[in-house]
Amino acid sequence: MEIVAVDPRDQQWECGSPSYRVHFHEGTSSDEYEVRGAESVQVVIEWAENDHAGRPYVLYARVDRDGLGLLRLAGREPHEAPLP
Repeated sequence: MEIVAVDPRDQQWECGSPSYRVHFHEGTSSDEYEVRGAESVQVVIEWAENDHAGRPYVLYARVDRDGLGLLRLAGREPHEAPLP
């Protein structure tokens, strides 16, 4: 991990109220949800951890820029190799 100081003037856009996508995994299947209007990302994480029977999940921020994209915030896809 590397931490460097930044100049905040280099950013070009910001989204004040993002939507999130949460993918819950169990075996080879998954359930996907979109969360809109959440007070904060912490609220979404709390929901994911408390309401879905301990299934592993991946949390994304939904980004609508040049099409729909997902920015991973937490978790790992089951098919990914573990980190070293």
